[in-house]
Amino acid sequence: MRAKRAPQSLSYPLRLPNDVQEDALRLLGASREVINATVVALWGRLDEFGERESQYAYKQVTAMMGSPAFHGDRQWRCQAEQAGRILRGQAGRKKQFALILPMLEQGMILPKTEKKPAGKNRKAIQAALASLRDEHSDGGSAVELQSLIEQACNFYLKNGCFPSSYEELQAIPVLKVGILPYAGDDGGEKGQTYRLSSSRCPSPHRQSASRFGACLVGIGASGPW
Repeated sequence: MRAKRAPQSLSYPLRLPNDVQEDALRLLGASREVINATVVALWGRLDEFGERESQYAYKQVTAMMGSPAFHGDRQWRCQAEQAGRILRGQAGRKKQFALILPMLEQGMILPKTEKKPAGKNRKAIQAALASLRDEHSDGGSAVELQSLIEQACNFYLKNGCFPSSYEELQAIPVLKVGILPYAGDDGGEKGQTYRLSSSRCPSPHRQSASRFGACLVGIGASGPW
């Protein structure tokens, strides 16, 4: 009988030492502003993120624009990676929205009565989803389609009509907390992160976080931030 393999975690929670937490939070705060500004700037080009010439989202973003607030090349690549992931995800949802758009109708909304406010007609929603199952049988797509129909119905209950486009339905998604992926390393020419260390990088102007914090997000000490 084959022994069961222990599952391998793809990520690990780490608590930064107290003396570098302030720098790390400042890094994430500055990056959040850049990521959000990038998403807003490229929202009008959302359809372009439905096609991928590279698996790395940052390469697609950096080909379209430079950093709104440059904090160094490595940090910008990580910021662009996160912005690109957001836009690619939204481009995928937009394609799904195109499938449900012709199906949106008032029959999905139950009118207001003396005893009940207006609400969603679950039977009509389920019937609409059933009509798509044969062509789009993937479970993940079914969940996404239902989520979009629910969101469109919520839009109707708030505005009195269904959205005519995905951009009308979906507000520009921006981060409320900073996220910086470890994905911006493209070789030795622009620097690499090699090891984990809790000692601080020498910097009289506090231009860089500790090497420990930098390793977590894949950022070198180049460039002020």
